[in-house]
Amino acid sequence: MNRFQRSRYRDNDGEPIVLSELSTLAPEVGRAERALGLLGMAVASAVRGMDEAEVAHMPLLVGTAPADRAGSVPEVFPRALEHLHRTHGIRLETTLSRSLALGNTAGLRALADARLLLARNPRLPGCLVAGVDTLTNGPSLEGLVRQGRLLRPDNSDGVIPGEAAACVLLTRRARPNEACPLWLTGLGFAQEKATLHAEEPLRGVGLAQAWREALAEGAMPVEEVDFRVADASGEGYGFKELSLALSRLLHTRRESVPLWLPAESLGETGAASSMVALAWAAVAMRHGYAPGPRALISASDVAGDRAAALLRGPTSYTRRGMP
Repeated sequence: MNRFQRSRYRDNDGEPIVLSELSTLAPEVGRAERALGLLGMAVASAVRGMDEAEVAHMPLLVGTAPADRAGSVPEVFPRALEHLHRTHGIRLETTLSRSLALGNTAGLRALADARLLLARNPRLPGCLVAGVDTLTNGPSLEGLVRQGRLLRPDNSDGVIPGEAAACVLLTRRARPNEACPLWLTGLGFAQEKATLHAEEPLRGVGLAQAWREALAEGAMPVEEVDFRVADASGEGYGFKELSLALSRLLHTRRESVPLWLPAESLGETGAASSMVALAWAAVAMRHGYAPGPRALISASDVAGDRAAALLRGPTSYTRRGMP
């Protein structure tokens, strides 16, 4: 499944630009309202069926695009909390809720902050962590064109702009009656000097270091990872980086380490991409169609930030195949 379609925007040759827009939001809705709408739907889905009083004590940490990116919506607070209450009837904890305008790695950075919040505030029942972004607007498209990153007939090494939001609930321990508990066992972060537009040759050092930290924290060798989920979205740079990083860590012969790419169906989702990857891995494990119960999630921001997370399902995991 994918939602790619020719849009109302046109390139310099007059040809429609292919986008990946959410059909439940009207095309004319502005980028700030789109971000709020996307985030509201994701958070509402994450807390569905939960006790309202418990939810009201949970903070919300949201990863967003950096302020200097063309077409970005970096600040979603306090409008996000107002939107959630007005549109979805959801009240959240306000003093600890905030957004992190850090681009593609923002969601995993927010997970690290949420983990600290839970450790320092034992009375918090949990923390909601989300990522939201939309690149389906004029300024974002112009920015991608200027950077040579937009997929067009004359540029096959580009991305399809998309939009998304994803939200997960982080708690200290499995919730009662949880049929398939999932554990965040490791996080890792690093910086890559050889960015997309840098002259320095890419060696995959930054991503490899982020993976190494997440795997070390989770006490798991890369050989035991069942599959990877990454934010690579069509550019050769991203696929080369993933290959180089794996070669730095994998020293035992293995036929393959499956790689899942949400961008194949959603396009480039920016600050939402790492949480989309995490959510996809979680859903796949819970429905039994993941290759196994150990997933390595990663994100690479164009500015050089690298992030990784190790997600583990139950040891009794049984693969059932695609739903």
